[in-house]
Amino acid sequence: MLFNDQLLERSCALDCGLTFVETEIGAIYLHGMDQPNGAQYEFDIYLQGLPIYSSHSYTSHRHIIHLDSSRFHARLPDRDKLVDEADVIKLVKAVLAQTIEQRLIQMKATQSAEDFVGFYEILRHWELLKLLNDVPVVPPEALREIIAYPVCDTEVFGSFEQRPEKAMTRADIAARGIVSIDDDIKQDGAARFMFAWSRDYLLYHGTLDEDHWLHSLVRHLNDEELVIETVNESHQAQFQGDWCWVYVRFCEAYRIRLGQDLVEITDEACYQGQENADDIIVPKGDCSDQVLQQMASFRSEYDEFQESTFESDSDAFIAFVVANTASDPANAMQRLLPDFCGCPALYGKAFVVELDQQGKLASVMAYPAAQSVQAQTPATDR
Repeated sequence: MLFNDQLLERSCALDCGLTFVETEIGAIYLHGMDQPNGAQYEFDIYLQGLPIYSSHSYTSHRHIIHLDSSRFHARLPDRDKLVDEADVIKLVKAVLAQTIEQRLIQMKATQSAEDFVGFYEILRHWELLKLLNDVPVVPPEALREIIAYPVCDTEVFGSFEQRPEKAMTRADIAARGIVSIDDDIKQDGAARFMFAWSRDYLLYHGTLDEDHWLHSLVRHLNDEELVIETVNESHQAQFQGDWCWVYVRFCEAYRIRLGQDLVEITDEACYQGQENADDIIVPKGDCSDQVLQQMASFRSEYDEFQESTFESDSDAFIAFVVANTASDPANAMQRLLPDFCGCPALYGKAFVVELDQQGKLASVMAYPAAQSVQAQTPATDR
C-alpha cells in the first residue's frame, strides 16, 4: 500500500512475517509467547485487512486477529463496526483463550520448568494456573519474603515484603518453611509477622490453583493459637503523643508461641493490635520509634499522611522509651528534658522540679529559693 508514493508499514498484515495460527474464527497471532512479558490480554481485530475493533488499552503489546470474512461482516456503509459486535467479541475472547491454552500446553512440554513458570502472569489472567499444578517449581509471584520490620501501611512506610529473585523448588521451600498470614497489623497486631520474620519463613501469596502441590506445605498461622509472653517485665507506662496514646510494657524480651514453636525477640518491639491487648511490648534491645508504624498510619480523614505529627510522635516516643529504660530517675529526667537554647534568662540557673503522682509537673522553683523549703520537707514528700 502506497501513500504519497511512500510504502506504508503493514506490521499487522497476514504477510508481514508474523506467525499466525488458523482457528475457527480466522488467523490469530499470539504476542508475548516467546518470552515472559506480562499478562498479554489486549488484542486488535481486522476484517478484510482493515482495523475494525481494538480492546481498551494504550499498550502496544497486543494479539492480532484477522477474522474470516466469509463468516463475519462489517456494518454498512462505513464498515467500521462489526455486525453483532458484542456476540463476536465474546466468541473472539473464547477462541483466543483456547488458542493461548493450546500454545502454553505445547510450551510446557518443551521448556524447562523454570522457563515455563515465567509465564505466570499470562497463565493467571487467562485462568490457566492449573497448568502449574504438576510443575516442580513455584513462580516467584506466588511467594513473598519478609525483608524488613513489618508495618501497618506499606504505602506510607514502605513495603516489608518482596518476591524471591527466582522460582523455587519444592525442596527449597520445604527446607525454609512457608506460612500464610491473614492479619491486619493495625487490627490484629504484628506478632504473626514478627514470628515469620524471625524464622525467615516464606509467605504464600495465595495465587495458585487450589489443587497445586504447594498447598500441602503451607502452614496457616491464623489457625494456630497465638500466645505472647514477656520475659522479666519491669513495668508499664502510657505514652501520650499527639496522635498515638498507648500503654507500653517494658521487658528484657518477649516470646511468641504458635503451636509447638516459640521465638524469643530481644531487639524489635511489637504492637499487639486494636482487637487484642492494644498495647506495645518493648524489649531492652529496641530504643527506636519504629513500632508506631505498626500501630498507626498517621493518615487524616482525607487519607493524607500527617508527616509533622508522625515526626513529633516519633521523637516523643524515642524520648519516652529512653526515659523508661534509664538507669535512675535523674538520668531519666535529664533525657526527657528539652534544651532551652531559646531562653537566655535560664542559662546557668538551677531549679528544683517536682512531679505529681501522675507524672505531671507540680512545681518548679529556682534552686537558691528552694534550699530552705527542701531542708524543711521530708524526703518522702519530695
